[in-house]
Amino acid sequence: MGAHTLGSAKVENSGYKGTWSGEGSEGVFDNDYYIQMLTRGWGPERSVNGDEGRNQWKTVDNGPEGGMMLNSDLALAYDNNSEH
Repeated sequence: MGAHTLGSAKVENSGYKGTWSGEGSEGVFDNDYYIQMLTRGWGPERSVNGDEGRNQWKTVDNGPEGGMMLNSDLALAYDNNSEH
């Protein structure tokens, strides 16, 4: 998962779009992916590029626009198990 700090998602390759790192850290191998995951506000983005089967998370706070995460990314940080 840490390799996400280097790359981005493109609709033509995966059906998703955006970068996992903050502005200025794209393509740099650092821990910005994890920093973004824990410090940004995330909201659902449904039907990415009109595809109802592709949903992702986008930044919804006052920081720079353009960040994205997938369920598998945010599951690293947030436990949604209702049995706790």
